[in-house]
Amino acid sequence: MSRRSRVFGGVAAGLIMLALTPSAPASAHSSLESTTPGANSVLEVGPPSIVLDFSAEVETGLTDIALFDADRNEIDLGSPEQGEDNSIVAVSVPELTDGLYAVIWRTTSPDGHVVDGAFAFQVGTADSGDPQELIDRLHGVIAGDTGLDWWYGVARFTSLVGAILLIGGGLWSVQAPLEAVRRRRVLLLLRGGWVAMITGSLAAFGLFGARVGGGGEADAISTSAWSDALDADTGQMLLLRAVMALVLGGLLVVMSRRSKMWWRVLAQVAGVVALVSFAAAGHPNSLAPRALWLAVDTVHLGAVVVWVGGLFVLAVVGRSTRAEPEGERFGASFSFAAAVAVPAIVITGVAQTLKLSGGLGNIADNSWGRLLLSKLVLVVALLAIAAVSRRLLHREGAGSLGRHLVAETALAVAIVALAAGMAAQPPQSARPSQPFGQTIASGEVIASVTITPGWVGSNEVHIIVTPPGGSLAPVDAVSARVSLIEEGIPLSPVTLVEEGPNHYSGVITFSRSGEWTFELVIDSTESESTLLSTMVQIP
Repeated sequence: MSRRSRVFGGVAAGLIMLALTPSAPASAHSSLESTTPGANSVLEVGPPSIVLDFSAEVETGLTDIALFDADRNEIDLGSPEQGEDNSIVAVSVPELTDGLYAVIWRTTSPDGHVVDGAFAFQVGTADSGDPQELIDRLHGVIAGDTGLDWWYGVARFTSLVGAILLIGGGLWSVQAPLEAVRRRRVLLLLRGGWVAMITGSLAAFGLFGARVGGGGEADAISTSAWSDALDADTGQMLLLRAVMALVLGGLLVVMSRRSKMWWRVLAQVAGVVALVSFAAAGHPNSLAPRALWLAVDTVHLGAVVVWVGGLFVLAVVGRSTRAEPEGERFGASFSFAAAVAVPAIVITGVAQTLKLSGGLGNIADNSWGRLLLSKLVLVVALLAIAAVSRRLLHREGAGSLGRHLVAETALAVAIVALAAGMAAQPPQSARPSQPFGQTIASGEVIASVTITPGWVGSNEVHIIVTPPGGSLAPVDAVSARVSLIEEGIPLSPVTLVEEGPNHYSGVITFSRSGEWTFELVIDSTESESTLLSTMVQIP
């Protein structure tokens, strides 16, 4: 085995083992795990605060929480503040009267994903209407602009293609035969890459700010959207990318004038910083250890830039130039670089896929996974064509590549488009949940039960009891238990803690999906007990 093969094998094994390490979080997309008050909960008095607990850290400064009553009037709240850690956001609530209320929220995770949602709760036991109907009536408040998301994806794709053309093309153009560099087509390629990179980066910056604020396309040019974008890591990286594009554009002018060679070092630094900005504005920014996965993604993209940028330069210099002795040497240099870049792309790509997806078992269950599978099909096709091109290059020379280069570059652009689409999707599907809220009664005993988030795993339960004589009459004791008889799971007790007069809370663990039986035993007095029962559907 050659030394280079041993190095690649060691790197591959290390990265794959690291990707499979379970101690680091695999999710690169924040999702809501629990709320206080719980969804569909019934409270005796209004909550002092609304608390949102997410699966990963979120940008507290870019979190909006709004509260509406049953008539869709907005209630003034305090400013969102970070809770015990950066995955928890809380906001103070004024005193509320009895009635139905809906919470509308929107936040941004460090990888640039904007997530939002809504839930309802009720103060007092009087019938105040359908919670879901209220949320549906408020849908316009939280509904994102799907057109905005589409344009944001186009902007990201444009900036990525521009970076490949400008950075990768610029890298290879200085090593191409001098006659090729002078050709107008090569300079047009680099200039086109510069235009695409800077316009795509600036457009993505403005559109990201509009997405964060819940606006539309017109808001992308507003200063408030720019301010919102700068408050997030993703927005800062998009702006940094635009600045690096400006720097590279200035260096492109210097290169075309054949000035001093100091610009090469500066161009390389600006190019690396630009590549890092892509990683820092995407999924790796939410992985741990962050520095490592940013480096892995930067190596991945850098290898893509070297390979695909060289393909474009080879394609535009023309067959006659490639057939010349200097063109043949250029083709040989590219072949050697591709032999290094392609394994690097595969190794880092596999490591990131395993880390982000948490495993390949359910890879096709969401949009990210399906885009990944489509991308893999194109990558296999691209590698097959590249293998044929490599044989032709060594047997017949660079002048024989022709159609193969066109096919490779076309496939490369399609793969970049799919990669840009993947960056906008969460790598893992949100865990299915179905918050439970129901008032159950037997005789004169009434109990309001809420279970959130209503998924397989740990759930929070709140129980408010109204015994004979009214809610102010304290009950002697309350106990709860759950079972899933059809799956052979017998009644299991739920530990409850008294939160206040006739208000109990606890934690229920549902080990699997199904229709669970929830039983509540209320001891109104030492000699009087009531059994309440209901079914809880866990998706």
